[in-house]
Amino acid sequence: MKKWLIGLLSLTLILSAVGACAESGEPVLETMAGLEWSFSSGVGAWSSELRIQPDGSFAGEYHDSEMGETGDTYPDGTVYGCLFHGKLSLAGQADEYSWKIRVDSLTMDEGQVKEAIEDGVRYVTVQPYGLSEGDEMLLYRPGTPVKILSEEQLFWAHVLEQENPPEALETWFLSSRNNESGFVGLPPYEPALANPWEELSAKELEERSGLTFHVPEGAENVIFRWLESEKLAEMQFTINEDEFTARLQPADLKEGEFLEISGMYFAWDNVEEVTVHHCKGTIGQAQCGTEDWVERVLWYDAAPGIAGCLSVYSKDLNGLDLTAIAEQVYLPVQGDA
Repeated sequence: MKKWLIGLLSLTLILSAVGACAESGEPVLETMAGLEWSFSSGVGAWSSELRIQPDGSFAGEYHDSEMGETGDTYPDGTVYGCLFHGKLSLAGQADEYSWKIRVDSLTMDEGQVKEAIEDGVRYVTVQPYGLSEGDEMLLYRPGTPVKILSEEQLFWAHVLEQENPPEALETWFLSSRNNESGFVGLPPYEPALANPWEELSAKELEERSGLTFHVPEGAENVIFRWLESEKLAEMQFTINEDEFTARLQPADLKEGEFLEISGMYFAWDNVEEVTVHHCKGTIGQAQCGTEDWVERVLWYDAAPGIAGCLSVYSKDLNGLDLTAIAEQVYLPVQGDA
């Protein structure tokens, strides 16, 4: 069963945010930014996912796995998909239950290969599914009477498949009549389990993981953590009020591959190749709000098989050399010979 069915929020708690959304455009977009948006049928192996920022900018991913579409060179099937980004804006309030949301821009991410075969699977880049540039969608709030929605909208809102369908929406719902689609918006799902991250001392982390961080010059509020299930080591710290997160994880990668262990899924701009000591890497930036920026550098140390990452949230990236800080954080065991 899809995770959107798990732990539906109490209608009373969700409605507490609705009043603020009705007052001006900015809270509406901010509310959308606090949710995960998914367009899917609830069955099958396809979905479109959106991650929206408070200023309306968004990044998205579409994928559709067709394991029955095979060939001599791709016996394990075909996967269609793409990465994309764009910008939404509030076009006004439609009625007491809904707002008009315009798709101002929608662009495919650069660097995507049109078609490739890897490990017996054919990967094909296609256009995004579920939204289009210039479309004016409707955002329905929790509490919207289901009787005012069409049967198709109720299907995409996953109301019809419930054993006891509610009389009002229990989730946020972004609907497009032009694209015959509907994105359900829910808070990020967090299982009701103990925090899997363990906070350790630097020595305890090194003994547990075999991975070593070095605290960079000027760092404050340093915290070390370990995620046993992923064998992922983390060090968080601040420098001049900028928030940094460094991560290390054992990995077996091919030449030129990098492991995205930052936990961030932005449409990265200004992407460049870099080196962290002798390790090949890549760096990119993204605006994550009206003022805030995020930058992250990935690298891979092939000899010991260690993937690394350093990310920072900052209001001003000018003058910040993230690669230089990464070289303070990570010192290769074999040196820079």
